[in-house]
Amino acid sequence: MGASTSPDDIQAKLGYEFDDQSLLLLALTHTSYAAEHQAGHSESNERLEYLGDAILKAVIADQLMRLLQLADEGRLSKLSAQILSGRALAEAALNLGLQHYIRLGHGEETSGGRTRRRNLAGAMEAVIGAIYSDGGFGPARDFVVRVMEPIIERAISGPASDYKTALQEYVQSAGIGDLSYRTVRADGPSHRPWFTVEVLVGDCVIGSGQGSSKRAAEQTAARDGMERLGAAQ
Repeated sequence: MGASTSPDDIQAKLGYEFDDQSLLLLALTHTSYAAEHQAGHSESNERLEYLGDAILKAVIADQLMRLLQLADEGRLSKLSAQILSGRALAEAALNLGLQHYIRLGHGEETSGGRTRRRNLAGAMEAVIGAIYSDGGFGPARDFVVRVMEPIIERAISGPASDYKTALQEYVQSAGIGDLSYRTVRADGPSHRPWFTVEVLVGDCVIGSGQGSSKRAAEQTAARDGMERLGAAQ
């Protein structure tokens, strides 16, 4: 199947409307397409991919610092590597349907390039670079946070990072009371909410946390509670 050429369709999926739509087209142009049409590397998405990679790393680092205020550098680095992996970026690209819009050369197309992880991850980074070039850091950040949020939350809340379960087990084994969570604030616009949650044992607040979802904020609060109780490993 060839690439779709409707800019309105892809912009609706991205949730961003380009002032300069040539940037969007460039972001979706694989090197194989540029070579087949006798264009140089400047006519492929490689430069935008380079730029988008830098923007993506900065946004994810900032988001993790906000979500995990007690995490050390090692944990932050480990989570960043997971979130920024080719597998994760390809997943985000597939969720947006980017595979339908990438412009590929004939050989790359027929060899399965439309669903190749490297191509998908590269297109994802290039789109981020294009949004930054078109609208600046704010829109690029908003886009990254929105499309990567499920991947970020899954990484934070994975089995190795399930602080809610760990705290529940600790409180139960210590017999110090009933554990509960309460949302104390919900700020920000509907498309970019920010929650503040407290975790309590009985009526005593033992931790607090923030996040872009209640689930993420509860995980951060549980981590804070474990730190305060001296239960964190």
